[in-house]
Amino acid sequence: MRQLVIALAALFFSTVLFAGGNAFVTSLLGVRLSLAQVEPLVIGAVLFFYSLGFVLGTHYCQPIIRRVGHIRAFAVFAAVLAIAALCYPLSDSMLLWALLRLVGGLSAAGVLIVIESWFSCAATESNRGTLFATYQIGFYSAVACGQLLLGLVPALSPVPFSVAAMLITAALIPLALSRMQSPVMEEVEALPFAQVFRSAPLGIVATLINGILMSGFFAMGPVYATLSGLSLPQTALFMAAAVFAAMLLAWPVGHFCDRHDRARVLLVVCVAAALASAGAQWLKPLGFAMHTAFAACYVGLTCSVYAISLALTNDRLARHQIVAASATLLLSYGVGSLIGPLLFAVLIRSAGPEIYFAACTALLLGLGGYVLRDLRRVPALAPEQQEDFVATVPELLPAMVELDPRNEDFDENANTLAEAFAEADAADRSA
Repeated sequence: MRQLVIALAALFFSTVLFAGGNAFVTSLLGVRLSLAQVEPLVIGAVLFFYSLGFVLGTHYCQPIIRRVGHIRAFAVFAAVLAIAALCYPLSDSMLLWALLRLVGGLSAAGVLIVIESWFSCAATESNRGTLFATYQIGFYSAVACGQLLLGLVPALSPVPFSVAAMLITAALIPLALSRMQSPVMEEVEALPFAQVFRSAPLGIVATLINGILMSGFFAMGPVYATLSGLSLPQTALFMAAAVFAAMLLAWPVGHFCDRHDRARVLLVVCVAAALASAGAQWLKPLGFAMHTAFAACYVGLTCSVYAISLALTNDRLARHQIVAASATLLLSYGVGSLIGPLLFAVLIRSAGPEIYFAACTALLLGLGGYVLRDLRRVPALAPEQQEDFVATVPELLPAMVELDPRNEDFDENANTLAEAFAEADAADRSA
């Protein structure tokens, strides 16, 4: 038991260090390119390659992990990500930066698959809900803290890239010092898009738009803030407040989702998020605090769209299809995440940063209109007929989907970390 607790602590600290360093790099690049007066369209194109690399990494990193093992794979992916962070100050070539973003996205996906598959291996029927929640809280707390680092370092110097590389490299230490055994990885097959779309088209459409909005915010949000005249510390607070709002709003949204028809809850969330986005647009002259508060509400509510969409889709499919449906919605979100940076870059270039929240409002109202259409087509389910709501986030990879507490296919008799440690101890004693 002692070894298991140490192993989980190592996983947690590695997750926090990696998430903080990686989030810091993502926001730093947008701010740095904006301060260097690079065209918004070029910024969006460069940042697009991170999403592309991440989507590719979810498919191509797993064979590498199976071939060399989790510890070696983690070391390789983290080292490549740290090297990429250190390479940015060496050149001003946007082609090189786009390549580094592609490599960064691939490596980040590999690191998260390693971490999440270990968390999944550590889970049992009695603790997987707690692990699921702890992982998300730790991950997003680290992301928020990574945003706050923006206000502590000079953005145009090489120093912040070195700080990010240090954090990512430090994530190696807890895992390298632990005695964890590599878990057995199971491939998660996605349901065909056509099958999910026939059963729950709203889930596909909502996750696609959610991917556009969320990737657009995390990629172009720092650019918007900088072009709007916010200082570096204000940009850091602007981004961090949004991440914290997403954490704070997850519970109340889930509370309503388990007591009301989820399509109607999604409609209310879309309208509320659109109003918050419009507030961030039109009430900006009232000051930084008001602007940040409305923007944070917009991001917090919009972030919950993914979890509502996943729960709504699960309501309309068989329970044994939950994991496969989750993988399909992740793919839909991934497609949206490729569109977001480029779409908002084009809009900002053509109409200035003022168009940002107006476009977000329009997309949310469009999604709300689609929800209304779905409500007329599909009869509402009684709350007691609905699957349990889980406040999941789209950054969870297929390796972590099986840890979802709704997953009936979860195998409590799988090779958990506790069993692996027991086997290792037995081998040590026999030796």
